[in-house]
Amino acid sequence: MSIHIEPEEGAEAAAQIPNDQFELLVRIVVWELAMRTSPAQFEEQVRQLIEFRARIEPDLATARKDRDNRRFVASVLADLESLPSTEIRPEPARSEPTTGLYL
Repeated sequence: MSIHIEPEEGAEAAAQIPNDQFELLVRIVVWELAMRTSPAQFEEQVRQLIEFRARIEPDLATARKDRDNRRFVASVLADLESLPSTEIRPEPARSEPTTGLYL
């Protein structure tokens, strides 16, 4: 499995990762954190994450709304691209009358 993250995209760096791949990535990170810390340090890190999450909830709500809006616009534009064109095209030039004889 290959997980591609675009650091230049800022808050959207991992937006294109499917949920199942993202959950696997989180499990890997949690495993590594548990391996590298004592139980007490691990619990402290988790507690800090919970507090951090509570502090950024308003920002998360805004980011979710923005992401949903961008995805909606992208889907509408893709749908518009797939519609048949209503452009009026000139009729092809008529050829000279033929004699009905073909080689």
